[in-house]
Amino acid sequence: MNSTLAIAEIAGRDSVAAAVAAVREHGFDTLLPTIALTGTEIGDFDAPYRAVERLTELLGGTVDVLEPVQLSEPALWAAMNGRHAAELGDRYGLCSPCLACHLYLHLLRVPLAWELGHAPVIAGERDTHDGVVKLSQTTAGIDASVRVLGFAGIELLQPIRHLSGPEVAELVGGGWQQGAGQLGCLLSGNYRALDGSVRYDELAHARYLAEFLEPVGQAVVRAWRTEAEKGHTPDWDAIVRDVLEG
Repeated sequence: MNSTLAIAEIAGRDSVAAAVAAVREHGFDTLLPTIALTGTEIGDFDAPYRAVERLTELLGGTVDVLEPVQLSEPALWAAMNGRHAAELGDRYGLCSPCLACHLYLHLLRVPLAWELGHAPVIAGERDTHDGVVKLSQTTAGIDASVRVLGFAGIELLQPIRHLSGPEVAELVGGGWQQGAGQLGCLLSGNYRALDGSVRYDELAHARYLAEFLEPVGQAVVRAWRTEAEKGHTPDWDAIVRDVLEG
């Protein structure tokens, strides 16, 4: 890999572990931490910044950890995850905002990655959370996000994707429980039944990814390449609607 700089997605334990693992695997000497907001966050808004401090400590001065950058695009989040929930529910039986929210979080890093010479983005996504199903992080969903960022010419690195919880904890020095020390979300658990289970139709999920998630992601990338370069703010709702009507 030519670049020695990478963009690190920072949220909580898994994202910090991913950044540590990526440095070990790829030899990055500079990391730019990024903190993405959706508008649904609750809790301690200093938590992501403490996670950056923890990352800096873990890397022990061997890597230049830059000052974190905060990113948000609330109109895009609303268009991808809220505005068309009824339509998505009718088509695919899936109306949870969590599925496209994770793609939104990755997409927010794309313009910055372009500015930094197509720097790779490090994410803390995992295929499994020790038996806990996360509809926002299915294997197929993660693969779809990788393809969308690839469409933008950006590599989405997933260094802890296949690790267990204990292996992730080891990367951050132990004692940091999953979900602790990070912002919460008002919509957390919205796709879980009353008994805590997660049930969904895998075929419908595959159609959702192929017919909506990936096309929307590509449309967002194209909009940033055209409208945003002209200094215009894309009409995100119209862009998502075009995909649905296409």
